[in-house]
Amino acid sequence: MSGGGIGHSLLNAARSAATEPASDDGASHPAAGHQVGPNAIIQTRLALIDFEGAGRARALFDNAGMGDWFDRPPDRMVPAERVHCLNAELLSGLGSDAFRSVMIDAGRRTGRYILDNRIPGPAKTLLRALPAGLAARALLKAIRSNAWTFAGKAEVRVTPGHPCIIEIGGNPLPMPGCPWHAAVFETLFSTLLVRPVTVSHRIGDARGRVDRFEVRWRG
Repeated sequence: MSGGGIGHSLLNAARSAATEPASDDGASHPAAGHQVGPNAIIQTRLALIDFEGAGRARALFDNAGMGDWFDRPPDRMVPAERVHCLNAELLSGLGSDAFRSVMIDAGRRTGRYILDNRIPGPAKTLLRALPAGLAARALLKAIRSNAWTFAGKAEVRVTPGHPCIIEIGGNPLPMPGCPWHAAVFETLFSTLLVRPVTVSHRIGDARGRVDRFEVRWRG
């Protein structure tokens, strides 16, 4: 999730949140190609180095055929297939528990990057001043509008409420529990709602994979 365009989307969504209908289950319509934001690589690389050390991290990137990305992290949209191949190598090489820890850290780093670099101060101030339900609705709209940054051309649907729901049909980065996605969402919502937030994940449709994230907050 690169965050490109999310600040503008948030400003528009926040300004209209109080006057729009209470439900919004529309699907995103991303542009061409399964391309995702470079933070799916940049922040994973940094989290992996912290967790395993630079030498081991480089070896895992090499094993996945991604040594070029380790030496020169991307600065533009990247093929989702390559990101998924790297994630699969990390899961195999690290084991499920360590993989989850690395990807949660990477997701939190991605969320903080978006907050620090892609969301302007006025948008953050406005969202923090709104009631939690309205702020969550505005953030959902911005996430849907920029879904191509983390879901490529997959169908992304959002539903306000408590919990509010984000669904990715045909997720190009399908990993057990989707810890990276969940950590990105948790970081964004907890910061902008100014409340403790938990994000749970499950597979929502047995007929075809739909990753369903439920966002709950307290207070």
